[in-house]
Amino acid sequence: MRVLLHETMTGEPVSELEYSAASWSVGVCRADEVTVEIPGYTGRSWYQFMVPRKFVMSVIDEERRVLAAGVLGIPEGKSDTDGAHKISFPGTGVESLYERRHVLPVGYWPLVDATGFPIKARNTTITGVDYGTIMKRLYMQAMNHEGGHIPAVFMPDRIGTRERTYLAVDGKPVQDAVQEIAEVVGGVEWDWVPVIDESDRLTFHLITGTDAEPEITSSFWRAWQSGGDDPDIRGLDFKISPEFLAQTAIFMGGKDDDRVMASRRTGSALVAAGIPLCEVWDTSHTSVSRQSTLDGWAQARYEEGQAPIHYWTFDVRAESSNGLRSGDWCTIDVFDHWGIPDGTYERRIVEVSGSADSDWLGVVVAGEASW
Repeated sequence: MRVLLHETMTGEPVSELEYSAASWSVGVCRADEVTVEIPGYTGRSWYQFMVPRKFVMSVIDEERRVLAAGVLGIPEGKSDTDGAHKISFPGTGVESLYERRHVLPVGYWPLVDATGFPIKARNTTITGVDYGTIMKRLYMQAMNHEGGHIPAVFMPDRIGTRERTYLAVDGKPVQDAVQEIAEVVGGVEWDWVPVIDESDRLTFHLITGTDAEPEITSSFWRAWQSGGDDPDIRGLDFKISPEFLAQTAIFMGGKDDDRVMASRRTGSALVAAGIPLCEVWDTSHTSVSRQSTLDGWAQARYEEGQAPIHYWTFDVRAESSNGLRSGDWCTIDVFDHWGIPDGTYERRIVEVSGSADSDWLGVVVAGEASW
């Protein structure tokens, strides 16, 4: 496994990192994570590369696949009384760049006119496309600003019926806008896929789901066995989370002092299953101006809350898991587990992780409970 350092704005390789430890993880609709440790004495200075956001790290396997890539966060030099000093290079996917970028067109200033009213021409309106294309255009607009470019590759526009308007004076972070599209009813997933060419130049390819197929998943379905005579996985742990449970979802919207929007979705399935009443009250969407949009948020949150989520974690051998990726589906046959009943379970892979010192990959899968 190799770890390369690239310029964030060009993708050009700068150096190969001489690491003593390296780990990575990727997941569905979330930024990659990379952590690299470098010995303090490697015969060269790394100080000039300890510049947050200027550089990005890529973790590459023997077949030149990029397992994960992360924009450099807060590098740290750590002293040790035994002289085993080390430098820690943490990185997070390109989504981290867009947490500090806002939905604003080029030439957005001033935001208000001489009378103090917002200038409507500064707003961003995207119509006549699908949700994935709205995501794409949000990222592209951010990259059109001076200093905002990264080596990105985008799919063509897809025609659709979706529309979104973002008020310039709200200053909504780009990544928040993308995340909201993924969470609304009918929303789609996104993934920034890092790729290197024959010259080790790094590019980021934006992949999104479509309105017809919102999940990003391949046609390859994994099948594993836990327990029995020939298990494929080890260390199967589990937790059952009530984090999303909601019998009733109430969403408030509207930004005018004199006009408030409200949407409520409720049902009886949880109480019928013996779960005490639980409610969600969301006031985080004050910029919503359409009732149908607010209804979509409430409906999505209600549907999400109709069952606890089962999270399973385990390890699989890396050599038998080429191409394993988050987002794909799997079947797990469970035999003689100390806590999980025997049976065949369909689960979605929501996270894959690995490290340079292990022949195993960590896997997290999720699935809803059935009453």
